[in-house]
Amino acid sequence: MTYGYDGGPQLLDDLEKYFDTPEHAAFAIQMITNPHWDREERQAKRKSESVDEVQRSYLRIKHLLERHSHLLKSETGANALALLGMRTALRMGDPPAAQKIAAMVPDGAAIRAEPDFDWMLASAYFLSREYAAAEEPLLKLFHSARSSRSQKAAAAYALCGVYQKNRNVVQQIRYALWLRAGSDGNPWNLTYSSGILDQSVYFSYSGWDLDVLLDAEASIDELRSFLKEYPNVRDVRIVKYSLAVRLARENLYEEAAQIYESINVNRRALRMRKLAALYLETNRTGLSAEQVQEAKYRMAEYISANPDRIYFNDAIWNGFQRYALSGSSDVRLTRVERQTLMEGERKLKDEQEERWRAYLILREVVQEAGKTDLGRSAALLAVECLRGINDRFERQDEIHKADTELSNWLRIH
Repeated sequence: MTYGYDGGPQLLDDLEKYFDTPEHAAFAIQMITNPHWDREERQAKRKSESVDEVQRSYLRIKHLLERHSHLLKSETGANALALLGMRTALRMGDPPAAQKIAAMVPDGAAIRAEPDFDWMLASAYFLSREYAAAEEPLLKLFHSARSSRSQKAAAAYALCGVYQKNRNVVQQIRYALWLRAGSDGNPWNLTYSSGILDQSVYFSYSGWDLDVLLDAEASIDELRSFLKEYPNVRDVRIVKYSLAVRLARENLYEEAAQIYESINVNRRALRMRKLAALYLETNRTGLSAEQVQEAKYRMAEYISANPDRIYFNDAIWNGFQRYALSGSSDVRLTRVERQTLMEGERKLKDEQEERWRAYLILREVVQEAGKTDLGRSAALLAVECLRGINDRFERQDEIHKADTELSNWLRIH
């Protein structure tokens, strides 16, 4: 009644008078941070003036909270004032001030057990790039019995961000896997109507963080370490499947077959056994040059006949991979992180495309066998492989050039 809807300049002038009790201070801060609106002002003028006014109001609040820090020492003071002050600081893009307000709250204050307190303290650390410090309040939030499902999900997303920044891949997989399992395999189940888009300081709009992590970012040794530390977590099967795919890409077919058998993926296990024998034959000592070329051809022929069934991870992508491989435009990354991820995504595309890998083997056969029946058969199959490569692979110029060279070679020979 005294100041109107949003307080205005008069409340700002009188603001310190309200810092006599925590409740009064919280009331005044709540009012003065309400959105300002004046029907008489035009849009451009209102925008420029409101920015200055909001900044002036915030600096005044910040100064008064520091000057009257004793208000945060009481139980009622912490409950009434601390969260509001931290939220105001974060909304004004001042995470250090939110940390400072949190530090004023006594260690034993009940507010420290509230999910909102942990969330805003973690956000203040994360936005200040103090990622290691953000871990503890995020873990408290994630494990708190008071946290809602969406708060736990927001904490898990943020923990993925913390561990991505600190390169703790095992824990990054752990929380990304929890998000997948907790959303019944569909990360979007944890976003719609849950408010996570507004809560999280680290959120993947694609929802495919786990897939990229398993298929490109994490190393084989890191996947093994995760399985050693968390052998029985929910949905661990997808990590085992992904490890088997990654091993196959490194020509470790026998080990891949053993993992597939352990999770009852028997068809893939049979393919791995077949490839293990073919690969062993290409490297067997005592063979003539012609026999080695024939062994290579048989292996390439088998690979080309099994697109998406050897090196492609069909358990995680479900046809949407091209939308998930967005390292070049991911705003969460630093320049170094973005470059590393882009290189990893390119490596993934090269390694997972069966027809391209078959083409590379066949190209060697053509070069080694030359103008023979085997050389011509290899060239024909290589052209067929090139023309069947999925467009998600990209490299269209290289494919076209290789196709032209082989076609010309066949025309001559």
